[in-house]
Parts: sequence; C-alpha cells; structure tokens
Amino acid sequence: MHLYEALREALHAHPDARIATTRTARTYREVLADSTEKAGLLDRVVPRGARVLLALPNHLGYLSSLLAVLSRGDLPVLADPSLTGAEIDKLVTECGIDAVVDATPGILGIRLDDRSWVRSTGVEGPRPEPAPTTELCRLTSGSTRSPACIEFSAEAVLAAARTWAQASELNQADRSLCFAGLYNGLAFNTTLIPSLLTGAEMILATGMPSAGNILRQVAGARPTILVAFPEAYNRVAEYPVDSIPAQTRTALAAIRLRLSSAAPLSTQTAARITTLSGPVSDYYGIAETGPITFNRTPGVGGTHGSLLPGVSMVSRPRADGISVLQVRTRSMGSKYLNYPGEFERSIAEDGSYITSDTGTVTDGQVTLSGRAQPTLEIGGRKFSVDSVRDPILSFDGVTDCHVLQLTTPSGRPCVGAAVETAGDVDVSRLRAHLRAAIAAYKVPEILVAVDALPRGTTGKVKSTAVRELLLGEFRQPIGGDR
Repeated sequence: MHLYEALREALHAHPDARIATTRTARTYREVLADSTEKAGLLDRVVPRGARVLLALPNHLGYLSSLLAVLSRGDLPVLADPSLTGAEIDKLVTECGIDAVVDATPGILGIRLDDRSWVRSTGVEGPRPEPAPTTELCRLTSGSTRSPACIEFSAEAVLAAARTWAQASELNQADRSLCFAGLYNGLAFNTTLIPSLLTGAEMILATGMPSAGNILRQVAGARPTILVAFPEAYNRVAEYPVDSIPAQTRTALAAIRLRLSSAAPLSTQTAARITTLSGPVSDYYGIAETGPITFNRTPGVGGTHGSLLPGVSMVSRPRADGISVLQVRTRSMGSKYLNYPGEFERSIAEDGSYITSDTGTVTDGQVTLSGRAQPTLEIGGRKFSVDSVRDPILSFDGVTDCHVLQLTTPSGRPCVGAAVETAGDVDVSRLRAHLRAAIAAYKVPEILVAVDALPRGTTGKVKSTAVRELLLGEFRQPIGGDR
C-alpha cells in the first residue's frame, strides 16, 4: 500500500487544495473522507485485496473512488469508460477482475456516487499473477488489439509524477484544466498524480469538447495550465476570433502552459493558438514508460523537446533491422498482466523499452520522424506500409488512410486500406491512380472510402476497428468496385 500511503500523506499536507469542475469543487480533505466511506461500500461487494476495474468518466468522485480502492489494498485497473461491454468482459476474464466500477447502474451493483456503481464479476478459475511490486495498472490504447494491462509499481507511478512536476514547475498556485480522461497517460502523469503531490488544483472539464464549451470553461476556470489532445486545439483554432469575448481572451492569455500529446498539431492550428493564447507544448510519453520529453519552447529548433530528468534514449536497430528509439525511465511498467512474456520481449539487454517510434536524439533533444511500420508481404514480396500509404495520400480529396495486410476467406494475403476523404472521392479513379503509381501487388485489393477513420479518445486510429471494417467487405455481395 505504498502508493496509497504516499497519496494520503500528500492530501493531508494540502487539505484545502481542490479537485473541481467549473460548477463545484471538493477539497482534498473532503476527498479523503469520501474515500473512507466508499471503501466501506466496496467491502459489501468484494473482499479486500481484489482486482478492481475502474472504467469511469472524469467527475469529482473519480479520485475518491481510486483512493478507496487503493486504501483496501486492492489492485486498481484504470480503463477508458468508452470500452464496450464485450471488451470489459474480455478484460475481466484475461486479468481476473473481481469487481467493476463504471457508470452503469444495475440491480446487482451498489451505488458509490452519482456517477458510478460497483458490481462483483464473480470471476473464478486460474488467473495471471501480478508482479509482487505492482500497485496499479493502466491499459494501452488497444489501437491494434484488445488493450494490454500494464503493471506499475508505486515507485514508477510516483516517479512519473515527480519528474513531471519538476519539469513543468507545477506548484500550489497552479490550476490545471484537463480535457483528457484521468485514466489516460496524458492526464494521469501530468495532472492527476502530480497535482495530488504538489497541492495544485485540478479542474475536470465537463460536457462535449466543442470550441464554444472549451472557451467557456477556460473563461470560467481561468486555468494556468491547459491539458488537451490535438482535436481540442483544432476546434478552438477554427472558432471565429471576433466572436471570442474579451474576458475569454484574457483568460486564454493568462495560461502559462498549454499541453498536447498523441499527435502533432498542424502548422495552422499551432500558429492560431499561439496568437490567441500562446505556444502549445508537446508532451511525449508512452503508456509503458510514462513521460519522456517536454517541449518547453515549442517551435524552437524543430524538435519534440528535451528528455526529462532521469530519462535516457537512443536510436538502435531492432531485430528486423529498422532503427527505432529505445528509452529508459524511472516510471516504466514491469509487465503486461494479460499478455505474459510480451512486455519482456520489448526490453533490450540494457533494460530499455524498444518503442515503435523512429527519430533521433541529439544533445538530449528528441526529434520524432514517424513510426516503424510493419512490413507487408504479398506473394513473397516485402514492402512498407508507407509505400502504399503515401500515394493514397497524394490523391486529391484524401485526408488520411490506414493500410493493413488482410487474409481473405480462402487464406490468401492481400492489402487493404480504409481511406478518409473530404467530400466524395471516386474509388475507381483512386484505384487507377494507384495502379499508375505503384506495383500491382501493392494496390489494395480492399479499398474503402469513409468520412472518418475510427479513432480512440486520443485521436489515434483504431487498427482493430479498421480491420473489421475491411474484413466486412469480404462478406458483401459480389459486384461493384471495392
């Protein structure tokens, strides 16, 4: 219970600090009292020392629910509340989850607060054992498969928070307005735990992330730090500047740090936000390792920022010969609870985590150049995803695409691509364009145009959903241009 004790000590040290929405707030003193009451409610549902999946949206009760679980010696697993029932059931089975806390009321559960209920899963049978030091789990995005449950020690969780607090100079005077889910690495590592340790105020955004709502909450909360994914900044950048009230412009100008993660901002968005409020700083982290870089001076030098204290990174060739970044941090996870042995296979001889990111490290400055895409192989010919993706993106009207290798019902490998378009794009003309641009074996056999690629809450494309979309084409009636 090292993690709970450290957090409880921090809350006792800052009893009047607050976690808030733009409408109401609770002091850390009140949060601790609430967590004690919730621990008693959990005792009625599941024995202590349980594995508890928390699949909750941001709300004032999130923190007290997490503390209640930790106080009982349970193992919390923080999850995206948008997971489907089938995905949660899979995690329950794979990870041996004893109880689920989510926003779904039911006759078999007990209400913890106005936004969450707890229910026992009744899971039985063998289940994977966590490492002896594991005190909290978080999930990967699940963009390419079902989410992996990453185990973290208390030392790793606290190291991530302390490293970030030091780098960002977070202190009691700060108010962080957070539009990211607290389960996500961006919010968890830069807002939730660091704020508890320093006594800074957390303001949880509410409502839909429209430009108008974002601007209203900035005006109401008057934050010193804004934490959001690129899409939120895109929406604000598109809002008519002349329609922004003077008090909102003043609040925007008063923000000292604007954080973004998961994907780079467009040049246009970055420029408009800089003019409106100030530069957006990029946070680069990986679910398995925690925070890696912080770009204190965005736009200067063209890098993605400096390595954080205690972080080391090099570019080395992996087994397939492609050079990728390898990183060591004090906040690294230890293993995957539901994928035994797989995390360990991603660890180099010196203990570094082998990422899928490509780039360079010069004098502590990291420049990302992309991701090491898997090699496609059709008919014995090997080629890169980018060799198919780039010519698709060059076609007029295409805004993005996702390329995969598929297996036909007869067992034959083929290339498939989902293409995001702005307006109508003639798939037949696109296919003709590709036939002229690349070898015939590279041209996607399954080619589907969509208004928007399926994405997770961070904006990353969900490969699993794209694969299902493309495989669905095999089940369509024969005829027509795919």
